[in-house]
Amino acid sequence: MRPVVCALLWSSIALALAGCDDRTRTRRVVEPFAIVPGKPTVDESTPEVKNDPTRDTDQFGIAAPRQCDVFTQVPVRKVDILWVVDSSGSMAPKQARLAANFAGFINQLVTANPPIDFHIAVTSTDTDDTVNRGKLRPWTMGASSENYIACTPMNGTVTCNTGANINTTVTAFGQMSAVGIGGSAHERGLYAAYLALTEPTNITTPVFDRFIRPDAALYVVVVSDEDDGSCSPMTRQTTCTADPGCRCAPDNTLTGGGNWGSTDYFTRFLETYKGYGNANSVALAAIVATDSDPVPSQFGDPTPHVGCCRSLNAGACPAGGTNDGGFEISYTGSRYSEVATQTGGVSVSICQQDFSAALSSLGYAASGLRTDFRLTRGPDLRSDGGVNAGLLTTVSPPNAANCQVDGNCPGATPLCRNGRCAAQVPVEVVPPMNGANYVKCEGNVLRNIVRFNGTSVPAPLSTIEVCYDVLPTFQNSCP
Repeated sequence: MRPVVCALLWSSIALALAGCDDRTRTRRVVEPFAIVPGKPTVDESTPEVKNDPTRDTDQFGIAAPRQCDVFTQVPVRKVDILWVVDSSGSMAPKQARLAANFAGFINQLVTANPPIDFHIAVTSTDTDDTVNRGKLRPWTMGASSENYIACTPMNGTVTCNTGANINTTVTAFGQMSAVGIGGSAHERGLYAAYLALTEPTNITTPVFDRFIRPDAALYVVVVSDEDDGSCSPMTRQTTCTADPGCRCAPDNTLTGGGNWGSTDYFTRFLETYKGYGNANSVALAAIVATDSDPVPSQFGDPTPHVGCCRSLNAGACPAGGTNDGGFEISYTGSRYSEVATQTGGVSVSICQQDFSAALSSLGYAASGLRTDFRLTRGPDLRSDGGVNAGLLTTVSPPNAANCQVDGNCPGATPLCRNGRCAAQVPVEVVPPMNGANYVKCEGNVLRNIVRFNGTSVPAPLSTIEVCYDVLPTFQNSCP
């Protein structure tokens, strides 16, 4: 039986192999070729880069993306405004101009849209007065008296605790700001603001009867004809900005323990006053000498000074020497201006005859309008005649007409951006008094902002657009 079984087995295997004969076949493709004469060689030289002898690289560059940042100017609804007024012997004419032109400031607040709930208080720069320092100046209207002005929007109007109309509010401020000229010759305005903002009676009384409110923005305005002296040590310099002691030592010498008087200290105090993350709710503004021209010294001090000078008899101001009559002299308020810059505030000149324009611009800022607009990426700046041509900045006012192309917009707002007519705002290299400029760093702090100064601050509900080429090598750090 074994031979038969084997025969059957082999027959089955043969049939299975025959059934699996459906195989894929590969055909060789013969490519065309040609035989050329010569002997094969190999290049054994050193590798090298072939350069274009014309060196024409104008057609090459990094492909930088285009960025457009769009912002809306939304004002705050509540703001507490602290005025710090110099009470030294040379301030009488400046105090008078401040009171006479205050209506320009208050009008900006009263007519703001949307309406603003605001408080106004005044303290002096005299911190040598241990009884009154940090205290707020009172006002009296008939049987009513208070140490701050409180104005609240109500039924479409603004109602103040000083009376039914704006004139009584202006009168009340005139009383509070008349701090006199018998105060200390050491004008410590920054320290005076610190004392007023930490005085328990100003912050811990019931909410309905306190100047500082926890849910309101804070705006500090300093008025002084000398630089701030809230520091230790003082240093005598060749050219001074203030008396006595001339001015504070550079801030880099004030970094030790207890040296609270540096501008960085007061900036940090203000930026953290409303709690972490609320630095934009606090700002300081300064009405000080913003010029640095040579001016006469006062009070018998022969040391050269810089600042601004106004002649009281239409004569020319001398560029030096000592003069205590016929001139209104102010020394540069560099420390005040520095804190104003670091907190997003503004600085205006105290030497103006008419404060109305200056106070109007301050009132605009005090109404809670943003002055700094932070860019999302680093811009590729290209300076052209003092203007950053790489930043195309436009502002559409709240009542701007709708549009589709640039050609159908009116003359004042000729451009069309995001479907609304807009005006271009030049972003200048040097900060203008009324205009915009770009700020990358302030000291060692990265800002990367477009800043609007003075009367250029966009109105409430305006749309701000900043377009720029992104700089691939932009560094998110400062020296």
